[in-house]
Amino acid sequence: MNIALHNDLSLTPVSRGVSTEYPFLQMRYALRNIAGVGGMGVVYRANDTLLSALGATDDIVAVKMCSSDLVDHPQAEQRLLMEYQNATRLKHPNIIAMRQFDVCRQQQKAFLVMEWLDGLSLEQLLYQQSLPADVALKLARQLVDAVSPCHSRGVVHADIKPANFQISPENHLTLFDFGISRWLYQPSMTFNDMIRACSCRYAAPELFNEQPPTISSDLFSVCCVLYRLFRGEHPFKDTTDEAAARNDEIAPIFGRRYPLDKILLQGLKWLPRERSTSLAALQQVLSQLSAADLSRYWF
Repeated sequence: MNIALHNDLSLTPVSRGVSTEYPFLQMRYALRNIAGVGGMGVVYRANDTLLSALGATDDIVAVKMCSSDLVDHPQAEQRLLMEYQNATRLKHPNIIAMRQFDVCRQQQKAFLVMEWLDGLSLEQLLYQQSLPADVALKLARQLVDAVSPCHSRGVVHADIKPANFQISPENHLTLFDFGISRWLYQPSMTFNDMIRACSCRYAAPELFNEQPPTISSDLFSVCCVLYRLFRGEHPFKDTTDEAAARNDEIAPIFGRRYPLDKILLQGLKWLPRERSTSLAALQQVLSQLSAADLSRYWF
């Protein structure tokens, strides 16, 4: 689910009565407009009135609220709490900052407060334009830097895709939406819940065989996103057809003998045991790659 969809917030008019619909939020947050809607909740653009009263300039926040009442869907509160807990384990400049989790028992609503992200999602950016070599390389490095601390702290994001990376006007990348993330030391959500919530286009194939998300499945998704970032297309013609994807000949970006291609192709192996690479290896190769190299072999 996108947290910030528009630079021009006038595209989404302020909804009258949003704040009064949830009076338990009025004491602190003034909800302005809906910024995004997903399978697990609704995200509002809001003002933190306490910060405003203190004269802070960064009083805009994102408030994510469960779309279902907790009475009918008691697991919704647990999911939102897990999102908060997993993301708060990861204090990193390329990972969204969490501010608050709370529950209103009277109205049976759970909500999550996060930093507001300006800009466009990577999905929107790739759809709108071809990126210059230096920008593509900068975003690729930040993308791997964002996922790496997740794994080192035992968190599997489980829904890595271009739509879950926000790009600021200054080309700063932020990973968000930990709604189906998993801490490796806790049980995962059920298979059906996972498939409904994640993006099938970038999900590792083992997730469709009722396997829990792992560091390896995240790596597969990272390689899919990087491939699209550099190549401009998805590595597989049709990821919904297992037989076709298994035998699909993935076109290299530069050439199969180049280090980046070798690592990406290893990370895109259909079977987890065959993915003989790591985020650390990706970081090393990307750090040694220059924009001039990209321009020479790719553009």
